[in-house]
Amino acid sequence: MKINEFYYHLKGRDNFVTKNHTQNEIELIQVVHGDGTVLKNDMAFQLKSNFLYLIDARHPHIVHPADCDNYVRNKILLDADSFFDFCAETGISESINRIFRMPPISTVANPEIDNLFKTIALLCEENDKESAGFAHAYILQILHFAARNRKKQVLLPTDDTIQAILNIVDETGGVTSLNAISERLNYSKYYICHLFKEKTGITLSEYLAEKRYEKSVRLLNTTSYTIEKISSLCGFANVSSFTRFFKEKNGLSPKSYRQSY
Repeated sequence: MKINEFYYHLKGRDNFVTKNHTQNEIELIQVVHGDGTVLKNDMAFQLKSNFLYLIDARHPHIVHPADCDNYVRNKILLDADSFFDFCAETGISESINRIFRMPPISTVANPEIDNLFKTIALLCEENDKESAGFAHAYILQILHFAARNRKKQVLLPTDDTIQAILNIVDETGGVTSLNAISERLNYSKYYICHLFKEKTGITLSEYLAEKRYEKSVRLLNTTSYTIEKISSLCGFANVSSFTRFFKEKNGLSPKSYRQSY
């Protein structure tokens, strides 16, 4: 299990505002202080102090604090491939998949979670094999806490309009338009775009692009469909447009990506 980044009581602006929000990582975030919005698993939740957010970042997600300068969090980023390989080897894949689909969980009554993040950060700074092994064990403790408390003090989805937008996007896999969403919800597209950007920090067009990219990656990985068919299923007018879009996101053409996969 490879730990890409680790932070304890990280404060201030992060690269979440501009960074492509689909990446091959797993995120464990405990909010120490802050409020705002979190999108994960096609659902919108409050960003709230003393809550634990488990995010499979291979799927479109957004962490958008209302005030970046006063946002404080503990954060661990794990390489997704090595993480899920580890879960498969230890026979916990099914449980882990359930955990990452869960709503955020309160840690207000569990101060040991903050201490676990602190200990993991200190161990990672040692940068040796033995310390990494202990860090992995403490990460599993955090996940075990989440599994044990999955029915207690969870945040339910928030903001009905944002959730309605996400539901439509999820139904179509991102293959929809602002006009279509506007007609479904009976709001002007300008209002919808303004609200989505205000609540999430990115435009609805950017989020739709992420959903189309996620769908294209899934089809390339799990089907034998031709590039042309995948291009059509993901809503592109032609293969050239799809290839250009995919290469901007991934650095590889769809064909090269599939071959490397």
